[in-house]
Amino acid sequence: MRGRGRLTALLIGSYLLIIAAVAGAVAAFVQNAGQHVGADYTAYASNLVRGQQETAELRHAIRALVDHPTEFHQQHILRTLATIEGRESTTRNGLRRSPLEPSAYAGLLEEFDAVMAHIPRLRELARDAVNDPEARAELRDLGLRVEDSLAYVYSELHQLNHQGSADQQRLMDRLSTMVIVLAGLLLVFIGVLLWALRHIAGQKARLERLTITDALTGLPNRRALLQYVEQMLPHSVRENEPVSLALLDIDYFKAVNDDYGHPVGDAVLRLFAQHLQGLVRASDFTARIGGEEFGILMPATDGDGARELCERLRTSIETLPLPVPDHECRLTASFGVTTAAPGEAVSFNTLYILADRALYEAKGQGRNRVVAKS
Repeated sequence: MRGRGRLTALLIGSYLLIIAAVAGAVAAFVQNAGQHVGADYTAYASNLVRGQQETAELRHAIRALVDHPTEFHQQHILRTLATIEGRESTTRNGLRRSPLEPSAYAGLLEEFDAVMAHIPRLRELARDAVNDPEARAELRDLGLRVEDSLAYVYSELHQLNHQGSADQQRLMDRLSTMVIVLAGLLLVFIGVLLWALRHIAGQKARLERLTITDALTGLPNRRALLQYVEQMLPHSVRENEPVSLALLDIDYFKAVNDDYGHPVGDAVLRLFAQHLQGLVRASDFTARIGGEEFGILMPATDGDGARELCERLRTSIETLPLPVPDHECRLTASFGVTTAAPGEAVSFNTLYILADRALYEAKGQGRNRVVAKS
């Protein structure tokens, strides 16, 4: 159970880490994607707003030169025209980098080309306007047409950019929703896999327990005893400790089955197993070998200690009340005990054979007794 609890804690911890990692990745994607889209459109929107401001600045500069034909206002117009020409390249580059469809702004670019074609003429007129009234008049008319067209182009591009930003944001929102849903499904899938892994591990543990557990009494079976002995004997040798093995057999158990039936016999076996478990020490290992035969492995126990424990068990078994109608019916058991001396390297088979011989002698001597053999 402790192993399964550790596995459950490990799987839960791993799942929580996966949830945290996936949630962090999804949050980072949603936030960065939104910021990236917003940053691109905001940067281009800023470029278009500056273009609109420069267009308005051209109108003010032309009016100032027409009203006051001085070199100061002339230079103001020339600087503004140079800025407008520079803005043209950033506007076109921004359009190429934007996700807007070229067909959406193709007509605006044609008008943009037509407007920008008037810039050289405006520059010539600005240079002549200080001393030439006719140049000032033409500058005013052409400049206002250019300003009006540029204002329209930038306004329309700004509207397209705003619409594109909204469309792209909706797309990113849908994409983010899909990522969140997929992440949720992934977590569910991983959760199911981890649950299945825990279930499989539990099933495996239960199967392993079934292979080493006696189904009737709940005691370990012969296989479990063998596994435990294989672990205990090397330990006893290293620690230079004795180890004892007792085999016990219920006397005349066949008569219980014959007189009261096998269900009662099974109930007696279960009661007998519980009785043994309640009297042996915590360090002792009790197992059902088969039928009415049981085994007790006693680590760090010499021959005298093993015989004393078995005598105590034998005496208590005589007074064990049984679940049978005949209250006079009592059980007895025969014990065969053997002990490996401290530091003696022996196998389970050696101990088992010696204990079995001692048990055979106990039965031959009249049963209900303890016989030790080394």
